[in-house]
Amino acid sequence: MNIKKFKGYFLNLILIWATILMYKALPYYQDFIRLETVNIIVIIALSYTSGGFIYYIFTNSEKVKETKGELVFRFIKKTIFNLEIYVKSKDKLHRLKIEKKERVALLFVLVKIFFLPIMINFVLANFFSVKSQLPRIISAHSSLFNIETFNLLLYPFILALIFFFDTLWFAFGYASEAGFLKNKIISVEPTIIGWGVALICYPPFNSLVTNYLGWYSNDYILFSNPTITFIMRILIIIFLGIYVSATFALGTKCSNLTNRGIITRGPYSIIRHPAYISKNLAWWMTLIPILSWQAVLGMMCWSLIYHFRSLTEEKHLKKDPDYIEYCKKVRYKYIPGIY
Repeated sequence: MNIKKFKGYFLNLILIWATILMYKALPYYQDFIRLETVNIIVIIALSYTSGGFIYYIFTNSEKVKETKGELVFRFIKKTIFNLEIYVKSKDKLHRLKIEKKERVALLFVLVKIFFLPIMINFVLANFFSVKSQLPRIISAHSSLFNIETFNLLLYPFILALIFFFDTLWFAFGYASEAGFLKNKIISVEPTIIGWGVALICYPPFNSLVTNYLGWYSNDYILFSNPTITFIMRILIIIFLGIYVSATFALGTKCSNLTNRGIITRGPYSIIRHPAYISKNLAWWMTLIPILSWQAVLGMMCWSLIYHFRSLTEEKHLKKDPDYIEYCKKVRYKYIPGIY
């Protein structure tokens, strides 16, 4: 048996299990991550540990490629060595060098470490929401389609389903990367601004921003009367339906801050950022009953954050010739025929 071909596998294991230890040790993750989330991550790690070992046993050495673990640890080793040279060298023009594939591997590992537990947390919260509401939906099946029952039961259930499938798709995207899934990483957002505008939309950073901007949107807001509430909630479902259809269109490529191949199907065949615009429109609709300058100003800031997300994403993706061709075919960012 060629032991050398297991090098990347073992280095991957070190990264995976060290990350799990970090989740268990850091106070933030101890408070934030559900016990079920940790258990799921451990199951994923055990699956890779056993399945990966079998794969490397039966895979020819010539077909074994560098793993993310190899690239990350090579970068760490090179950085430590070059840093020592930099400190001791009189020539301060000496720069720490990193290969593109090392940088991509390191950044993608950071993406997975940050987003995977968050998404699994969201999946579980949405699953338990669906599960808790299902008995009431079943018992009220004969009267589901009147305005009162829709507003009270069916609308919250549909929202829970939408968010469950959306987060489930993204959790799978963060957890997996394989050639047969067609979701191999091509590049990762390289700028601090790009990372910043993405991260502040997720815990714990969104809470910090909300302390200053406020958050006034409420998916369950009531309008002036049940009929208006019913009409507006139908529109909200339509917008969120577009939002989740964008997630389905991404398929196995679901992942923030990464290019895993350009998607041109579904709502992406009409506009370039269907998820951002549809989600923001749904949020703006829920502000109508409570319009105030604070609510408007706060939501304007959040919408601006999402606009900056689209700008940084496009700057990143335009390094890919496929995305440039896509932009030529799909000219509009948010609203077909307008912008």
